[in-house]
Amino acid sequence: MIDPLDLLRGLIPLRCVNDPSTGLKPDNTCVKGVEEVMRRGGMDPRSLESGSFYTLFDVYGSGKPVILYLAHYDVVPPGPSWSFDPFTPREVGGRLYGRGSADDLGNVAVLISAFKDMAKIVDKYGGTIVVAFSGDEEIGGANGARILREYLRSNKMFPSYMVNADGSGMVVINRRRNAFKITIEANARRASVKGSIMRVRRELASRSYHAAYFIPGSDVHPLIDLAREVLEKELLVSSLGGDFVKSNVLPQRVWADLVDPSKVGEAAADLGLTDLVKLVPAITRISVDLDFPSIYGITATPNVYSFTGSKHVLEIDVRAPLKDHVKLERAARQLVEDLQLDVSIKVSGGGGYLNTPRTSKIVSRSVRTLKRLGLKDSVVERAGASDSRYFSPEDVEAIDFGPIGGNIHGPDEYVEIWSLERARAFYIGVLEELLLED
Repeated sequence: MIDPLDLLRGLIPLRCVNDPSTGLKPDNTCVKGVEEVMRRGGMDPRSLESGSFYTLFDVYGSGKPVILYLAHYDVVPPGPSWSFDPFTPREVGGRLYGRGSADDLGNVAVLISAFKDMAKIVDKYGGTIVVAFSGDEEIGGANGARILREYLRSNKMFPSYMVNADGSGMVVINRRRNAFKITIEANARRASVKGSIMRVRRELASRSYHAAYFIPGSDVHPLIDLAREVLEKELLVSSLGGDFVKSNVLPQRVWADLVDPSKVGEAAADLGLTDLVKLVPAITRISVDLDFPSIYGITATPNVYSFTGSKHVLEIDVRAPLKDHVKLERAARQLVEDLQLDVSIKVSGGGGYLNTPRTSKIVSRSVRTLKRLGLKDSVVERAGASDSRYFSPEDVEAIDFGPIGGNIHGPDEYVEIWSLERARAFYIGVLEELLLED
């Protein structure tokens, strides 16, 4: 057996960072490195290019059904507060630490390790497997999973089943909400006002750094907390800053220079930025009628702020059980109108969702596989979006799955080493279950 841990140790140092804010994307060194690891596992890499992003894949077999296994090799920026170099794998206490160890290079390593054994199952039962690794999942998948979907469709390999290796916790994930982005812009409007200025700082209080896992009412988002104070005390905002990483990563710290008009003195405020901040409490509690059930409901977090010199821009990450953005955009525009704020608003995203019935073949066979492996047969909803959203709305039976890890999108990300081998056994086992005659 090819050890997935050894493969993972070779993937983490490739620095396959995806960060649109700085223009970073997985470069040639990363892509060639992933291809080399694929070859070590007996795969013959093919590639699809779109927008300078590469999806790497291999196909084995020629019959029906077609079963797609998909993971992604791009990772989010490391961000602050790591205890060590995030791109140097470190094994401590049964865990392997490093950026991407849990999301999602661990799954890439596991699938590569399992490929030869999966091919043997196809030889025995027939069918076709497509094992693919996308390079843009962390920014939405438009140039990765979407392109792969159309390639498979046009080449008569559209899958009946999809095992999306972008889960965690060794549980079968059968539902995920749609992902949207609300972009709010306000022109800078500097003004001299009465009052004194003060520096205010807020810190994140959350068990997760991933925006999708933020729990309103339990977690504390630093910008929401700060905006609430601005709104309730009728303060003005002069400047805003923070540890802003990307739209789906919660900022660890936010700070602002605020003007209290009730105090003696004179200060400079930005009325446009003030309007932007005042919208935050309302927009992060936005409410619409849902299209399908979800234990998480709607989550909205303001995670990226930028200032160009003339314009303030705030990006709100929204997760909602909606099929498209129409209801969300209508509600967001109504909020702006009701509050009479001088801002512009744009809603984007909504590429898809995961919603596979528990009664489906892939879920029932996945449960059977977990039981056979002596693992807990849990079927759950998870908060984050994944590339399965490009296939589930097109009647592909899809699930997400992955090994056990922690601190996803945060400092000191890790994967539990023992779970890599068990995830490998699951991917092989569920393939056999799906290819068996009913």
